[in-house]
Amino acid sequence: MMTGIGLYLLAFIAQLMAVGFSIYLLLKTQSYRKTFACLSIAYTLMLGRRVTPLFDFLNDGNLNLLDAALATVISSLILLGTLYIKRLLNDLENTNLTLAQINKTDSLTGALSRPETFSRTLLEIERSIRTKHPLAFLMIDIDHFKLINDAHGHWVGDTVLLNLTKCCQAELRAIDIFGRVGGEEFLVTLPDTDQVHAFEVAERLRKHIAKEAIANVAGVEIHISISIGIAVFDPEQKHDEFAANILRQYYQGCDQAMYQAKTAGRNQCALSNGL
Repeated sequence: MMTGIGLYLLAFIAQLMAVGFSIYLLLKTQSYRKTFACLSIAYTLMLGRRVTPLFDFLNDGNLNLLDAALATVISSLILLGTLYIKRLLNDLENTNLTLAQINKTDSLTGALSRPETFSRTLLEIERSIRTKHPLAFLMIDIDHFKLINDAHGHWVGDTVLLNLTKCCQAELRAIDIFGRVGGEEFLVTLPDTDQVHAFEVAERLRKHIAKEAIANVAGVEIHISISIGIAVFDPEQKHDEFAANILRQYYQGCDQAMYQAKTAGRNQCALSNGL
């Protein structure tokens, strides 16, 4: 008799733990709430099947040892299955987090990816409109980058892109947005930055890159220069009401200014006109 009672108690404890974990999963996940709601209700109702035989034993003194053993096995398997589901969901969340991080960053340089750069910049444009604070855009392009690839190989070109990213990020604020938007083109978004300060930032970046050895090949230092185009959005002036249109306009503006800098001789900064 004591063996049967012990088995039913073990079955009850395992079933109770399964209920607890199913409720935990119900509260934690957003994707499978109906599934875990059903499981939580079913597991809770099954608790009655674990205590009813004990009440029957108190009334008539009869206890089915085989039913007690089966109840223990079933509840234990339910608990193990729920724990495995919990582990699978944790693995799924970790995988999704990793994929999200991959989508947000450029795999080569570690800069923000093009979609993530635009997404964050759109938010900054909307904030700029609300706060009436200016927002600056810098388009950075490496001068004669093709010559580096042709002369030293693409792996050196990759090193140049990676080290350029590190140098620029070291010079920028935490709130600034730095993303790779093309092969050797990078967009910088500077919140709360007017034209004067935007030009100062651009010049600081340009000079810093020009004096640094950006790569080393067989003991030979490789130096590069960059051209930067600057466009500044002033929310106090008349502007398009849609952030996406503003982004498109000022992206083109700083891109055109960057080409003006290249036309003027490279290794310089140019301000966009007419925005």
